[in-house]
Amino acid sequence: MSSDDAVVETIKLSGFDPAGEPEIRRFASGQLRIVFNFMPLSTTEATDGALGPYRDFDQEMAHAIGVPVLWEDREIFLIESPRPDTVDRVSRFVSSFRARS
Repeated sequence: MSSDDAVVETIKLSGFDPAGEPEIRRFASGQLRIVFNFMPLSTTEATDGALGPYRDFDQEMAHAIGVPVLWEDREIFLIESPRPDTVDRVSRFVSSFRARS
């Protein structure tokens, strides 16, 4: 593992899933990973692995925060080139998403 792969900051988010809130991990490289405990959230009934209202979550997040988002794994989203306000925008998006879905 290179020094660019090291997590330099972990930012807890709230308002998404009381059974396990997500967090933003900032890496030495500048990249961000948004890591969820449950996707979809624990209170959502998903059938046959379907994500329901979360199926376009990466695209909706990218639109809301203004930078590309890569859905790396079911519960991990990568932002390779965040802007200075990206953490704040992600936090607002995540906390408001549950209210909208």
